[in-house]
Amino acid sequence: MAQLINCLARLLAGFTVLTVVVNVVILAPKISFVGENHYFFSEENHMHRSSRHHLAGNATRSQQARGNKPGSVKLTPSLLPDKDNPQQIPRLSFSEEEGRQYILDIFQEAGVSLTPEMESQLPTWQQVRDVVGDHPHILNLESCPAFREKVPPLERMLGASGMFNTGTNLVTHLLKQNCEIPERREKYGPHQSKESYGMRWQVPWGKHTPVKFRKDHSTKKASAINKEYILPIVTIRHPYSWFKSMCKNGYTAQWDHHKTGKDGLTRGCPYLKTGSQSVWNPVTVKYADNRDDHHLSLAHLWNDWYSYYLDQADFPFLVIRMEDLVFYPKETTKIVCECAGGKIRTDQENFSFVVDSAKADSPGHDKSTGIFAAWVKYSRPPPPRFGFSQSDYTAAKEALNDRLMGLMGYKHPPDITNV
Repeated sequence: MAQLINCLARLLAGFTVLTVVVNVVILAPKISFVGENHYFFSEENHMHRSSRHHLAGNATRSQQARGNKPGSVKLTPSLLPDKDNPQQIPRLSFSEEEGRQYILDIFQEAGVSLTPEMESQLPTWQQVRDVVGDHPHILNLESCPAFREKVPPLERMLGASGMFNTGTNLVTHLLKQNCEIPERREKYGPHQSKESYGMRWQVPWGKHTPVKFRKDHSTKKASAINKEYILPIVTIRHPYSWFKSMCKNGYTAQWDHHKTGKDGLTRGCPYLKTGSQSVWNPVTVKYADNRDDHHLSLAHLWNDWYSYYLDQADFPFLVIRMEDLVFYPKETTKIVCECAGGKIRTDQENFSFVVDSAKADSPGHDKSTGIFAAWVKYSRPPPPRFGFSQSDYTAAKEALNDRLMGLMGYKHPPDITNV
């Protein structure tokens, strides 16, 4: 009897060890972060445990509205933070005086002559840090080696992708003016198109088209391009700021709302919920080839569009903030360029800034903001509720994906009661 008990004990111990090994080595998610231990994460361990729920949850609610099965969305493990294996994005640790000089140097290098009045309107370095932080926020940098290993240098290309009003034109101009794949320049020689050097205007399936249509759609000029050879540079914007722009021009996004008036006030917009029952105000976005995408509200459109990348894409891509293209254009462009194996161009003396509106040469776009106006506009601390009604503010806090906001360093503006 004693021998039987000892035998069973040994079997149980062996099974326990085997279970631990299977869970640790095989089943445990291999989590790593693409940015750094960044300071927007509080209660870090809690965030690790709840990340799948937070990002997938909002997308699941919108999927239910589209008739998709809930629970089908997952967060790619490589997009999660890992304090043990960060890829550092250098902070700009300036004193106030050094930061001021950094700001003035940008405008001098961009060839913008500042009058004393203009200079007085520029933000302080502390204001820049308070609003956007002291470094770019770039998601999924760890996918860069896979892109460089998989794609031959002569085939490498970068293309913009992003929702309306998120800086897709701006990142395209910055890349075309400053970045190139050196092997492609060596092959094609000088004075060739930017596309010859690997900088495309957009991804082959269309820059605003959701990535879930990537395999099924190509623009007319890109039908022959191998989509595996494109590194999507995905632009994102603070959702509350994005709401403001969508209220001015929603392009092909259709929902019940009032456009922003000439006085700049957003009356009845973004209008996230409607009716006395406070139900979500649905949004339909029309894309090429008669493709429609449906969302519970404008806030859910923001969630869903980027969740398609974060939860479903099985190929390299980067997510960058529009705000960093304004305040940290050189640093952001360099990181993005080098991710694809590119180099900042050496045939020009200085970095080439986008001084005027990046939308100026794009038909169908509103008049947009140049570099000086952008610095003044986007460095202002947000007003209470970002200027929206209490109902829209409350609905936005309910709908917006906090996990996605946290990954990109975005926060909800304060309520008026907290000011």
